[in-house]
Amino acid sequence: MKTLLHVTLGLALITQVGEVHAAKKEPLRLKPSGSWHVDYAEKRCRLARSFGKDEQKVTALFDKYGPGAGFRLTLAGAPMRVKSADGDAWLQFGPTEEKQKVSFYVAKLGEKSALILGTAVNIAGSDPEKQKATEKTSNKDTTETPPIDPARLAAVRFIDIGKPLRNSIILETGPLRAPFAEMDKCIDSLMADWGIDVEKHKGLTRAAAPASDYQKWILPSDYPTDMISIGQPALVEFRIGVAADGKPIDCHIQETTRPKEFDDAVCRALLRRAEFLPALDAEGKALLSFWRSRVRFQPSR
Repeated sequence: MKTLLHVTLGLALITQVGEVHAAKKEPLRLKPSGSWHVDYAEKRCRLARSFGKDEQKVTALFDKYGPGAGFRLTLAGAPMRVKSADGDAWLQFGPTEEKQKVSFYVAKLGEKSALILGTAVNIAGSDPEKQKATEKTSNKDTTETPPIDPARLAAVRFIDIGKPLRNSIILETGPLRAPFAEMDKCIDSLMADWGIDVEKHKGLTRAAAPASDYQKWILPSDYPTDMISIGQPALVEFRIGVAADGKPIDCHIQETTRPKEFDDAVCRALLRRAEFLPALDAEGKALLSFWRSRVRFQPSR
C-alpha cells in the first residue's frame, strides 16, 4: 500500500507544518460554476470542479494515485497569481479544520496560471498528532495514512487559499463527503486494474512496507548527469509492485514533471535497492500488493 512518504534529495523535507497568518485583504469568494466530475484515468483518479466565471474562474483538481487520505491539489485560473514563488502556501478546509502550511509549485495548465499545493495534501494537515485525532481509528499495522472520517469530509464547506496568492481566495465547495466517496470508487477500480485484490486489501493486517531504509534506495548519484548541470528539479510519483515474498516485481511511474530520463532513473534505482515486508491479509497470509511514494530531485544550490 502507499505510504505517501517523501524521498528527498539535496534539500530538506518539502512539506512543513506551522502557524500561518491570515491575509489582510478581503478574500475573493467563488461559488461553484460547474458540477463535480471524476476522471477515471489510467494511472490516477482526478476529482474536478470549476468555481467562479470569466476572468475569476478557477478550476480545482484533486489527484489521487492510490488509497488513503492524501491527494495533490492543483488550482488553475487567472486569480492564481502569486506574490512570490518562494516559501510555503497556506490553506484551510474550513470551517472546522485548522489552517496548514504546504509546499507549492507555480505552473501552467494550458494557458492558465496554476498553483500546485503540496505533494500529498490532507484535509487534516500533515501534523501526525493532529491527524491521529481526526482520522478513523484503525488497528492495522501499516504506515499508510488512514482515510479521513467521512463525517469530517461532510463538515467541510470551503477551501481558503492564502499565501502566496496576491489576493486570497475562498472556494465554496460545500461538503466533500460525496465527491470524495466517488473518487474512492475510482481508486478501487484503479487498484483492480493493477491486479490487486481490492476486498482483501480493505482488511489488511499489514500493508507492504520497506524492510530497509527507503531513503537510501535513491541516491544523488542516480540523478541524470546531463540535467545536473542545468539544475533541473523533478517530482515523480511512482508505484512498486510487491510480491507475496516481499520482492519488488515492477515499477510504474504514475505522474512526472520531467522527461523520461528521470522516470528511468527512479525505477532503475528502486528495482535495484528496494526491499519489502509483504502485505498480509486478514488471516495473516502474504499477498500481492504495492508500495507508493514520490521522489523529488532537487539539485543543491
